[in-house]
Amino acid sequence: MPEWIGETVAVVQLILNAAAIVGGAVIWRLYVENLRAAVKAKDATIETVEKSRDLWKDKAQELEKRSPEVVEKALAERIQIRDGEIARLKADKEFDAIAVRTLEIDKAELEQDLFRTQGFRAMLALEEEGYEDSDPVVGDDELEIANPSPCIEVELIGEVAVDSGQLMVTDPSYIDAEWKREPFAIVGDIERKEGALFNYSYDGACRSTLSGGGHGELAFAKGHAGAGVTFGTAWGDGMYPVFAEKHDGRIVRVYVNVA
Repeated sequence: MPEWIGETVAVVQLILNAAAIVGGAVIWRLYVENLRAAVKAKDATIETVEKSRDLWKDKAQELEKRSPEVVEKALAERIQIRDGEIARLKADKEFDAIAVRTLEIDKAELEQDLFRTQGFRAMLALEEEGYEDSDPVVGDDELEIANPSPCIEVELIGEVAVDSGQLMVTDPSYIDAEWKREPFAIVGDIERKEGALFNYSYDGACRSTLSGGGHGELAFAKGHAGAGVTFGTAWGDGMYPVFAEKHDGRIVRVYVNVA
């Protein structure tokens, strides 16, 4: 093969490779331009949609401002402002009225305590009459000398808090030595037996007040009665007043008002 033919073939291949490269570059450029056009078209579409959205949003807000709910809310706020102004103007008068009402409540509580005290005194008077009638041999003058009328007073000595709907009377010295820390396990109704004793524990106290009658006796660890007496309250949990009946300054009776 002549040498010039080989050179011609090499030149032709070079020209073809250059044409391929140029063609590929042109195609790539067209592809990029097509992508840019598509992005611009999408941006334009998004912008159009956003403008349309903003337009409808403004219309919706305008309509919402005219809705009955918004109007009612605005009127309610204005009324509240006026109420506040009126309240400030009447502050002094209302303060006086509240003070009067507080005094009336305190007076009612004192009257209630007085009524309870009078009831205790009346019960005591009936008992004293019974004592006098039981001894007809001694004359009235001699009875007055032998048993002079004691100075009787009923005093509120405090209040007791109730969180389990029941109370217990016990000697504090028994708690450390006799109190049983057993689990609270009451399920269903509890049958009450005549003369039944219950454990000296929270579970036993609950059983005694829930087994009928609303009260019961708690036993010592050895099984005999006297550790305590439990009873339920009329209105459940709360703060209940405790009254002491004093004869010549000595406490002879204690009342717990559980109602």
